[in-house]
Amino acid sequence: MSSSIICHAVTSSAYLSYIVDICCVPAGHINKYSDKSYFDSLCRVGCSNYNKKWSCPPHSPDYREFSNDWKNLYILYISIELSQFSYIKNDYLKIKAANSILKSRADKFLRYIAANYGTYISTGSCRMCKPCKYKQERPCALPELMTYSFEAMGVNVGKLVMEQFGKPLLWYKKDCLPEYTSVVCGLLTNTEILLEKLKKEYLQHTQGLDDSKRAGDKK
Repeated sequence: MSSSIICHAVTSSAYLSYIVDICCVPAGHINKYSDKSYFDSLCRVGCSNYNKKWSCPPHSPDYREFSNDWKNLYILYISIELSQFSYIKNDYLKIKAANSILKSRADKFLRYIAANYGTYISTGSCRMCKPCKYKQERPCALPELMTYSFEAMGVNVGKLVMEQFGKPLLWYKKDCLPEYTSVVCGLLTNTEILLEKLKKEYLQHTQGLDDSKRAGDKK
């Protein structure tokens, strides 16, 4: 069973609402969605980060191995309706601004909560170093802080989200703006945390962020 909260991001151009859905499952519950070799092959032909980041395929671990020492997985599915970005004329920039808002808040919350409870699964490739040291043929500079996404570890996120939240992932296509965009991330922990506590912590640690640049505002 999932629990939801409505959150807000304030910019100089808009007062934006977005939804955070949270659920908890046994860490091994989503092994059935894991197929590392298949998703590595998709990344190889469709992602510019393939073999260019330590956090991405083929270097990222298999979820089943990564999660093996953890008991619980708290999944966060964060979505925002794109009609709120009508002040941005270009549809692709609407998606980019919306995702930036969601990812920055998810990362801030997960870094905090993981420091107290476990480790986290990020909303995309690791962004700790720019550029990633892999591009310089050097070892990861911050291996203890490097993060991986569900996709990089071979998890079928579309099926995961449909089963746990009953909502489809929507994708941007040229000249076809989806109703909403979303990010998916998680916390692996051996602690049982009340969902109400997680929601309270999320609100506490994501308030006061400056979303102006992320939301396409002009300053």
